[in-house]
Amino acid sequence: MKRQQLLSSLLVVKPATLIGWHRQIVRRHWTFRPKRKPGRPRADPEAEWLVLRIARENIDWGYTRIAGEVRKLGFAGLGRSTVERILRRNGLVPRPGHGGLSWADFLGHYGDFICACDFFTVTTTTLRTYYVLFLIEIRTRRIVYWNVSQHPDGDWVAQQSRNLSILHDDLPRYLIPDRDSKFTRHTDVLLRAMGTTPVLLPARSPDLNAHAERWIRTAREECLDHIIILKERHLRWALNEFVHYYNSRRPHRSLQLHSPEGPVQCRPQGQVIRERILASLINDYYREAA
Repeated sequence: MKRQQLLSSLLVVKPATLIGWHRQIVRRHWTFRPKRKPGRPRADPEAEWLVLRIARENIDWGYTRIAGEVRKLGFAGLGRSTVERILRRNGLVPRPGHGGLSWADFLGHYGDFICACDFFTVTTTTLRTYYVLFLIEIRTRRIVYWNVSQHPDGDWVAQQSRNLSILHDDLPRYLIPDRDSKFTRHTDVLLRAMGTTPVLLPARSPDLNAHAERWIRTAREECLDHIIILKERHLRWALNEFVHYYNSRRPHRSLQLHSPEGPVQCRPQGQVIRERILASLINDYYREAA
């Protein structure tokens, strides 16, 4: 009896336990494990990126048209159902027949012939408010014309149209005004007589006149917010200095850091000179002639 107790105490595990372990090993060995999840494999990441890009840039294209375009770019195995799955997963659904020229496309296509105009106000130390009217060329971002008045009305705006035709021979084909009551029917008639078609913006949509709104912000942040305007003569001097610098010397991001009037010719050698503009408010740099 003691001998049997001793032998049983020396066994770490029982034979039944060993057999059970072996059965589990065999079961796991023969259990089928798929190498990938069921269903079609995911499309190439670059192909998915192209599908999404093409769909966003061509909202009126269908699934088959997009698949054909992506196949032209080297993804021959991409089918219509794959395109549909990619777009639905990203919340994009083509809308054939809902394309057309968007406002951004219109500005980009006709930018060479379009000017935008708008008003902004400046308040002097004596709390007099002056209205600044300006025209900006969409393609070059150049300020074509500006003027100041304390009491602008429809007749004053119409007179600015006449002034523009006298100062500039190459008038814009299209002009984007806002819905300000100062832009009257009389002004429209004058503009059309000069060969310029007004393109009226929808109501409450300043984002559609973004180029003009952006220049107002630039003029304020870089000039007017740092000066206390004393009177109209002071305002005209400040705007004249800033507009000249903006058109001829200021680098512009959308123009590859060129100025609106074109690239600034710079000598590769010579002493760097700082020119102070607007009484040292703006620093401009150029090389001194040898």
